Amino acid sequence: MDATYFLKNRTALIRAFYATGAQGFVELKAKIEAGEPPFDDPPYSEDPEPPYLSEWMDAETSLDILGMASLSMLSDSLKLYLNTLADRVIGFSFENRKAAFREGFVPAYFAALGEILATDWSDCPVDRGLIEQIVLVRNRGQHGEELSTFTVTLDAKMLEKHPQPFFVTEDEMSALTAEGGSLGSFLMPSIRITATALERAIDEVNALAEWIDSRLDRAHAWRIQQRSKREAAA
Repeated sequence: MDATYFLKNRTALIRAFYATGAQGFVELKAKIEAGEPPFDDPPYSEDPEPPYLSEWMDAETSLDILGMASLSMLSDSLKLYLNTLADRVIGFSFENRKAAFREGFVPAYFAALGEILATDWSDCPVDRGLIEQIVLVRNRGQHGEELSTFTVTLDAKMLEKHPQPFFVTEDEMSALTAEGGSLGSFLMPSIRITATALERAIDEVNALAEWIDSRLDRAHAWRIQQRSKREAAA
């Protein structure tokens, strides 16, 4: 089975899903900012806030929700790809699944594939930290924190593991490191899945699959070695 082919079909659809869904919200924000119809004649108000601020913020929140939905699909696609490698492409399993997955889904598969592909991953150009954050952020995003907002924040455990989080804004990243690289604030940074961040995440997932594909000959050698060990032990 060509797992990479099917993975890329899914990631291409995720790109299109986000781009199509985001277009209307991006255009609405742009019209408000430019004062274009129907936002060119705001009603009289003594409120110091800019006109149509509520509409602009709703569009921004909608983009955040769309980004999280897209990242969730990407995370699921990554998991399906790795499971397919194990079940249908390479053929391997975890002797003690609970122990192997103690640090998470992605580290477990990196450890297993590292042995199978005879690599310590230093020769892999993919940002493995970003790959792991895709799954961690997706998991975090599935659980709302406050009824009054759709905003979801990182937590201290995630920041300890990834002190340079990818899915946050530059402003929040600056605040996060404001005290010489410490957490810098009592407020955890909000998760933001921008178009640029989503594109980068998709590119990294695709690149990981391509890199693994280029080394599947090592998986064949690993299978032969495992068969020899079983025969010797029989």
